[in-house]
Amino acid sequence: MNASTAARVEDSPHDQPPVELELKGITRSYPGVQALKGVSFSVARGSIHALAGQNGAGKSTLVKILSGAEEPNAGTIRLGGELQRFREPMDAQRAGIHTIFQELSLVPSLSVAENIYLGRLPRKRGAVDWAAMNMGARAALDRVGFDLDVTLPVASYSTAQQQAVELAKALDKDARVLLLDEPTSTLPLPDVERLFTVLRSLSEQNVTLLFISHRMDELYSLCDAVTVLRDGVNAADLRTADSVPADVVSAMVGKSLEGSMADAAMRGERAPRMGSGAREHVLLSTSGLSEGERVKDVSFELREGEVLGVVGLIGSGQSELAGLLAGARESGSGEIAIDGKRVSFGAPRDAIRRGVGLLPQDRKSAGFIPDMGVAGNVTLASLPQFSRLSFINGKRENATAAAMVERLGMKVSSVHQPLSTLSGGTQQKAILARWLVRNCRILVCDEPTRGVDVGAKEDMYELLRDFAAGGGTVVVSTSEISEAMMCDRVLVMARGRVVAELEHDQIDPQGRAILAHFA
Repeated sequence: MNASTAARVEDSPHDQPPVELELKGITRSYPGVQALKGVSFSVARGSIHALAGQNGAGKSTLVKILSGAEEPNAGTIRLGGELQRFREPMDAQRAGIHTIFQELSLVPSLSVAENIYLGRLPRKRGAVDWAAMNMGARAALDRVGFDLDVTLPVASYSTAQQQAVELAKALDKDARVLLLDEPTSTLPLPDVERLFTVLRSLSEQNVTLLFISHRMDELYSLCDAVTVLRDGVNAADLRTADSVPADVVSAMVGKSLEGSMADAAMRGERAPRMGSGAREHVLLSTSGLSEGERVKDVSFELREGEVLGVVGLIGSGQSELAGLLAGARESGSGEIAIDGKRVSFGAPRDAIRRGVGLLPQDRKSAGFIPDMGVAGNVTLASLPQFSRLSFINGKRENATAAAMVERLGMKVSSVHQPLSTLSGGTQQKAILARWLVRNCRILVCDEPTRGVDVGAKEDMYELLRDFAAGGGTVVVSTSEISEAMMCDRVLVMARGRVVAELEHDQIDPQGRAILAHFA
């Protein structure tokens, strides 16, 4: 069921589909925190229902409850009208609720068929019935529109194909409700469209979908309705046919973002620049920079106060280029110069010494130490400033971290709170704070707003704009066209090469000038 179908359904109440999933008064508390405060909503059978909210709004807690990983303190869950109680994930799965997480739960070394039937291998005369398993796996994949060799290891397939295996696995277990947690976060645009085609097909088969995403364009192109959470409560329940993305955003953040960079991107309008206007001094330049087949012969100049976007489909080379600029990867040939002087980066520490800081794409594994507090992570690249005779001056470190928390508007209980317990947007701010403490002049940001909500995105854009206004230089590597459109200048990459260079004013509001160069 799509938005137009939903509109027709409301006009004919007798034809409305029955409620498949109903939550009433769901409450969940942790020591010192009430994550959910009486959340209630219902999802129609065969509909695609979005769940939106800022990081920390309660979405993850709700998913854990629906998937059986945690029990609510109060409230009820009904599936097809029947009261449910999930004490463990298997209870939810037996009832027909299956969750597809961002990090797929597949065993890479096992075949596609073995993954689909993991824990329930068909047997014949005491032995595994390989023929029946392979036939069943092919039938399950056919239901989601994928034709894969089910005997090959699942690791040999792309992320989109592995997602199809997860979906087939759930459907083969008679899933009635699918929870999809940020399923497009690592997919290139063509694979996103293919996934949406599959999800629409499942909706037509009366499978009910609960779709979680921070991307407003996805919610409004795919979903029938949106439930918005804010601070653990229902902030809004909207039909996509009767609302616009700005309504969802306002409900998420509790205020209007009209006129902001994030709002312009959502509305498809020309976005204001993140940069402050380039100055004369060339701060960073490259000449013929290459790394095998990943990055080929990239040359550019970047001036003080300028924000350069590097955009391409996932796998086009923009992330690898970011790694080269920050010393996280080693170039095969070409030059990097800072202030006109050639530099050589053998490791990230070499780039840091030259004033280059990296916000990595995978912040959890490469951006911070999860169990270390905010203060320790913020000062990690500047320890000599806070130590004497190998001893850290804790008082000074904490004071510096506290000042950064206030400056960047970080939501933390204290500077000792472990970063692993904070939202994605706050984690990104902590990494940025590290480079501000270090007084870096160049920021290399690889997918800086991936996995963060729209409010945190706007905060990050403003912080990058402030950094550029202070004379810093920013490189934004991204697969999101709307993000690239906010930059002073954009390099479009395809197959490792720069295939176009566009000024901000050359990019139309819909980004067609960028899309025309994707291949």
